Amino acid sequence: MSATPEPSRIGTVLSGAYQVERLIGEGGMGQVFAAIHRPSGQRVAIKILRARFLRDRGIIDRFLREAQAVTMCVHAHVVQLLDTGYADDGLPFMVLTYLEGETLIDLLYRKGRFKELEAVQLLTPIIAALEATHRAGVVHRDLKPDNVYLARNLGPAQYPVLMDYGIAGLLSDPNDGLTWNDGALLVGTPAYMAPEQAAGTGTVGPRADIYSMGVLLYELLTGSSPFQRESEQATLDAILQEAVRSPSKIVPSISPAMEAVILCAMGRSPEHRFLSMNVFGAALHDALQQPLGSAALRQYPLAERVIASRMAPPPSPMSMPGGSIARGAEFADKRARTVMIVLDQHGGAVVAGAPSSATVPPSTRRISRGGLIVAGVLIGGAALGALLFVAMQYLPR
Repeated sequence: MSATPEPSRIGTVLSGAYQVERLIGEGGMGQVFAAIHRPSGQRVAIKILRARFLRDRGIIDRFLREAQAVTMCVHAHVVQLLDTGYADDGLPFMVLTYLEGETLIDLLYRKGRFKELEAVQLLTPIIAALEATHRAGVVHRDLKPDNVYLARNLGPAQYPVLMDYGIAGLLSDPNDGLTWNDGALLVGTPAYMAPEQAAGTGTVGPRADIYSMGVLLYELLTGSSPFQRESEQATLDAILQEAVRSPSKIVPSISPAMEAVILCAMGRSPEHRFLSMNVFGAALHDALQQPLGSAALRQYPLAERVIASRMAPPPSPMSMPGGSIARGAEFADKRARTVMIVLDQHGGAVVAGAPSSATVPPSTRRISRGGLIVAGVLIGGAALGALLFVAMQYLPR
């Protein structure tokens, strides 16, 4: 059975008030059009459900739930719902704030990774928007750079707006799981899912959004995704089974406190993460002020361990536990500085400095030279004695 073709909306008028101008985006559930509100002349965005879902009650309910969630989340950095209605063919639509600019993922691809201050300044309004979302009893569940829009027409340049509440969950509805169509589809974006969301348990609270924000911050500061793999299933498996690679392994300049914030937000278990978005935001600002970590951040055991591991001196290769010099060792003489590179059983490298001649104290060098002279005299004397002994055996008496 072929899919129902989408009707042409360009030039049509919805509910007698919205003149559709052009298509500006589309996804699995709906299409988004730029339109003009004829009575006021205001430009708006209209999101309308796809025609093939006209008789799918579950997806229609999900679409209407998005409108309900946006209405509940009143915040300056959450996209605003202006109106709702039904097209002539019976498909529901919602009227949203019109935005001009680009998504955060577009900026990341164009700009490259962010500095810590830049990332915190950009994400602070989104963190506040998510705090308001959670206080309203809503979990976003699809936080990613694609759903953060940097608008140019709402104020200062790069005015961040949180969008797309299409799979948002209501905390007041205990039966609101992450599947529809009789559980046939797990919804969300795998690379940004918290482990409990990736497991498909259906029990997803506000701390799942904190996890996703940790992933987003990781991506902004390193330019790479912690768990993105070649397939969605491989990505989900990595989230559930693998440890997070420390951001400082990718960008060594990331401060210990900022790394602790990221990894604490991405704790495998929800109780290991920050208590709320407000606490997460405060920890981010503390990390900027105190790169070695604050008392407030260190109260989280996971964050404390991360900071302690970053602050600890590198272990001596000869005292590493368990005979960890198992893969071999390589000594490289780099002229004035000799370094020792030791590969442990995990394939990691431990680099330890060894003193070169330039770092030996002068008094030590003098003693070494004197020792060589004495050794030379003794060896020379022994050789002369042996020569005399041989000569005496063959000389005529």
